Amino acid sequence: MDSSAAFLEFVRAHGDKAYNFAFRLAGNEADARDLVQEALARAYEHRDDYDPERPFDSWLLRILQNIFLDGVRRLERRHTVSLDQPAPGSESSWEELLPERAPGPEDVMIRRETDALVQRALNSLPVHYRSAVILSDMEGCSYERIAAIMDCPLGTVRSRIHQGRALMRKAFETFDGGRPA
Repeated sequence: MDSSAAFLEFVRAHGDKAYNFAFRLAGNEADARDLVQEALARAYEHRDDYDPERPFDSWLLRILQNIFLDGVRRLERRHTVSLDQPAPGSESSWEELLPERAPGPEDVMIRRETDALVQRALNSLPVHYRSAVILSDMEGCSYERIAAIMDCPLGTVRSRIHQGRALMRKAFETFDGGRPA
């Protein structure tokens, strides 16, 4: 990448995708913003390493995922956090932090419960399954792009998506009181 201006154009074009991926990985807005900020800073710092023959968003999402994985590894070594407890710096539970998007009160309640269950199910997955499922099912990435982002073989991507979906379905059913999804 030759210039800062070109980098900024790439960021404008792909920043929303990076934020959505970060939000689904982290499960909350504050951590998602921190992840994106760190990923953009690292991408900018290493912009000369970017291969313009490859998609910028794949490169950026890979950086973001690596930062998230590093953070998870550090956090696992220090302590664990219960999702049933209030979110750090807030009196609200993690489920209450998910944004409302539906206009009607009933729709808001259903959407909130569903979003919370999906996020809890996502959070219950090991991070390599979570990343693969998010990139495939929420971001719409092809298996080939996911393989590039996650730096693993295509067969591994297929396996992680399949296993991640199965684990997520099981977690969702558990959190939803045993009702099949």
